[in-house]
Amino acid sequence: MSRSLRALAGAILVGACSSATSQPTVTLTPEEMLDWGVDMFGVVVDIPHRQYIGESGATGSQSVTVFRWQAEHTLLERGSSDVLIAVEDLQLAGLPILDEGVELDFVGGMYRDVRYRLAGTLDRITISAQFDVRVRIRWQLYDSEIGAMVFSGESNGFARGQNLGLTGMQPNALLSSFQDCVGDLFGQAEFASAIGAGPASG
Repeated sequence: MSRSLRALAGAILVGACSSATSQPTVTLTPEEMLDWGVDMFGVVVDIPHRQYIGESGATGSQSVTVFRWQAEHTLLERGSSDVLIAVEDLQLAGLPILDEGVELDFVGGMYRDVRYRLAGTLDRITISAQFDVRVRIRWQLYDSEIGAMVFSGESNGFARGQNLGLTGMQPNALLSSFQDCVGDLFGQAEFASAIGAGPASG
């Protein structure tokens, strides 16, 4: 995993995050995450090619934009009127998405010298209104001290924004929904129990 992606993964977790829902989330800086002994490898996407992920349109507009996931690059897609969102688009929006074909690696990679290694699989994105974004990620947490997985579970995120971030614009609803998803994860009792009640001591 590249150092730039590692820095990106840390940067997006700053202030993770104020949710638009009533569910409380946890705010952690990258330094606090590392104090807790948690480092993120990244997130892979597991969404079928051409899957419908939602639509949006300006309020009162008759024009509706349909969004679909693009897991493959084919010549047939060139004539599509739908907006196809791919891995590169999520990376441009600021999410720590791994390139296609990268396998989640809890032993190798470029982890920092911390105990817990976190990675996830993004298996749901939904887009509605202008723009409401919901994401779901299935997480795995590896404890390098005992050499075993100590947590597997999912979390959900929601955000509402003026843009999706597909052109790199900040802030954006895609990135905010991911940050909310991370906040939801750290707020779960089972996850908190897996990494201890607070920052690692000594």
